[in-house]
Amino acid sequence: MRPQHPQAISVNASAAIVAGIYALVAALWIALSDSALATLVSNTEQLVQLQMLKGWLFVGITAVLLFFLMRWRLTQLASSQQTVLEDEGRLQSILSSIDDLVFVIDPDGTLIDCAQPNAPTLLLPMEQFLGRRLDSVGLPADVAAKMLDAIEQLRRKPEVVSIDYALDLPQGRHWFESRLSRLLDGEGAFAGVTAVARDVSARHRAEDKLRDSELSFRTLLEGLPNIAVQGYDRERRIIFWNPASERLYGFRRDEVLGRKLEDTIIPPELRTVLVDQHQRWLDEGVPIPAGEIALCRSDGSLVPVYSSHALIVNSRDEPEMFCLDVDMGKLRQAESELRLAARVFESSAEGIIITDCERLVLAANDAFSRITGFARDEILGKTPDFLASGLQSKDYVADIWREAVRTGHWQGEISNRRRSGEVFPGWLAITAVHDDAGQPTHFIAILADLSERKAIEARLQHLTHHDPLTNLPNRLLLRDRVEQALAFASRERRRLALLLLDLDHFKEINDSLGHAIGDRLLIAIAARLGSCVRDTDTISRQGGDEFLIALSSVKDSAAVASIAANILQAMEAPFTIDDQTLACSFSIGIAVWPEDGEDFDTLLLKTDTAMYKAKESGRNAYRFFNEHMNTDGRRRLQLQSGLRLAIERDELSVHYQPQINLGSGAITGAEALLRWTSREFGEIGPNIFIPLAEQSGLIHAIGEWVLLAACRQAELWRRHYPPGLTVAVNLSAQQFRRGDPVALIKRALAASGLPGELLELEITESMLISEADEVLGMLQRLKALGVRLAIDDFGTGYSSLSYLQRFPIDKLKIDQSFVRHIARNNDDAAIVDTIVQLGRILKLTTIAEGVEELQHASFLRAAGCNEAQGYLFGKPMPAAQFAELLARGDATTAADDSPSQSS
Repeated sequence: MRPQHPQAISVNASAAIVAGIYALVAALWIALSDSALATLVSNTEQLVQLQMLKGWLFVGITAVLLFFLMRWRLTQLASSQQTVLEDEGRLQSILSSIDDLVFVIDPDGTLIDCAQPNAPTLLLPMEQFLGRRLDSVGLPADVAAKMLDAIEQLRRKPEVVSIDYALDLPQGRHWFESRLSRLLDGEGAFAGVTAVARDVSARHRAEDKLRDSELSFRTLLEGLPNIAVQGYDRERRIIFWNPASERLYGFRRDEVLGRKLEDTIIPPELRTVLVDQHQRWLDEGVPIPAGEIALCRSDGSLVPVYSSHALIVNSRDEPEMFCLDVDMGKLRQAESELRLAARVFESSAEGIIITDCERLVLAANDAFSRITGFARDEILGKTPDFLASGLQSKDYVADIWREAVRTGHWQGEISNRRRSGEVFPGWLAITAVHDDAGQPTHFIAILADLSERKAIEARLQHLTHHDPLTNLPNRLLLRDRVEQALAFASRERRRLALLLLDLDHFKEINDSLGHAIGDRLLIAIAARLGSCVRDTDTISRQGGDEFLIALSSVKDSAAVASIAANILQAMEAPFTIDDQTLACSFSIGIAVWPEDGEDFDTLLLKTDTAMYKAKESGRNAYRFFNEHMNTDGRRRLQLQSGLRLAIERDELSVHYQPQINLGSGAITGAEALLRWTSREFGEIGPNIFIPLAEQSGLIHAIGEWVLLAACRQAELWRRHYPPGLTVAVNLSAQQFRRGDPVALIKRALAASGLPGELLELEITESMLISEADEVLGMLQRLKALGVRLAIDDFGTGYSSLSYLQRFPIDKLKIDQSFVRHIARNNDDAAIVDTIVQLGRILKLTTIAEGVEELQHASFLRAAGCNEAQGYLFGKPMPAAQFAELLARGDATTAADDSPSQSS
């Protein structure tokens, strides 16, 4: 049996009480009225009438009471009905004014009513779902199951159940929130549920947006590379820690999540302040001020940061604080780099402009204005087209900018125009600056002025092919022209001649007058040579005192000889350089194509051979190459190769020629003279191998060997023969100028043990003329070693009284060219007599070489010459033979007085 509702029980009880009271009152009335009438009226008829009256009175009173009761009850009922109608009207008004859907569902889950039958969010028209269960009206199965479960839950327990779900409607997906509450019937029994379904799509989308925004916000903060971002909840527990925070503070994310801010990076002395500031922000809305602060790293060190803070409310309506920290050390470094970049921009030697993406100039440095002539305010806001020279097409310039946009850079050489209108070459480098999306926002153009570089390149190109002193073509350019001329001569069946010109005695001019005079002489000679050849011919300087001339398209050898003769004739006129009158001549070697060679190198080699033959013939001459010369050239190369091995093969020896005192006839010393006996070629004269040694640079090694051998031999003689015997050694110009003669003499004296005063060094006049101050210092250092100094071949060079007074000279050696004819040539006799008297006046010892006759000795003795050497007293001889001569103590006769080379 179904239990009754408490309200129904209350109504029944009230009705029972009213009925009971009525019955009690009626019973009392009947009983009391009957008893009273029976007492008061004895007449039966009268009693019957009174009882009838009493009955009608009871009925009347009861009817009146019933009237008022019914009236009161009907009034109450009418009032209740009116209230119900008003409530129903208000409910309908409320239901019609809200967007929610209201459904009435019976306990079995059947839809029995809907308050908004025409709502657009209904799955089906009302007539199609009323009377049907929830699982058969098109709801998704899981949604229908949730609602049926909620109905069962409400059947057992009075509460409100909420269900969230999504429905795919014709107008799109909508999200709903349904709130189900129980219904009771009049007896208080469970009669079903009401379901209020609210379309929460807008809220759902807003929440999705909020979640997406929060996700984007966090993703953005995660990706900030240089800003350390941390997030904290209401209790200051760490909920967010981006990679920049890991790098800045040294804590990994998994180390700090859940830890409190004050226990992680806040220094101990600031923790209380931080907690108070955070709480004040939450309670009173007073934010934590931004500013610079030193925070803790994981290793305990402090890092200065600029920290700012933001307080936000998350999607769960909870406050979160985010801190954004910038490393001030890196910021200051970045500021320093920016200042440096600005200084570089302004101080760069290259012109720099910055444009926007439309190529409008935004900035330009001073160098750009200096290079182009355009002031900064003239070009700001303009495109760089004002630099266009017109030498490149507009399409070419457009391609440059397109390439800069496409690849991010372009560089290359381009012609530009200055403000003055001058066109100049420049090296342009354009770099595009891109935004995060990869789109170009600016361009940086760096312009270098190549004018000076181009001039230098042109100059270097010129110097590559020309002699810097005379501006004549060098060998490289000459080779190119000769090769072209050879091709032309081959087609036209013409000859080509190559002339090698070597300036005679130019070394003496350089040594005596200095290189400045020598250079000016070479320039004058080059100019004079230009008047001796045709415009189609090429004059080239090879360096030093050599010139090459290529004669193109010559008819025959006679034409070549004519030009060579003209050159020699042109050189007969003297040159005047700084009031110095200089006479010059050439030794010319000639090779003709095709007879003497098929290419430039072969012709050059043969001109060299022919030139040496011209020198051997007495200089100031020209010689054509022939095969006999080629043989001589090969022999010279073979001798040079053999000379390189002569020392290690023990093919060199030193011979000694005695020097005697003309007064006493005693031997005073000996001159050391080098001899070479080759395994392949036999005896080679010093007039042949000494020039080869000087040309090849072997003179240094050979000269040191001779010096050491002579010193050792002189030391042996000093120990066994009368004291004071000197040994004279020739010092070559190359040893003197290019080596260190002081160190060389020191080594020889130390190795041999010979006292310095027994060594005599013979030097030429030309060594004393050039670089006099340097030479004087070197001679003074040699004299400090005790050695004696003699001028060899005195009178054949540029003799000067000034250097005889200035330099520490001990002896003058009179050249044999003057001695040979003193008995028959008054001029030679006068020169020799003058030199002897000059020596006497300057207190210098004089010695004559080449004394081969008694008449020579008699003249020299009478003139007062101190010493002599020559075949009259002895030929150059091996050391053992010289020792025998010393043992005899007699050098007044010689075994062989035939003339010969003495050096």
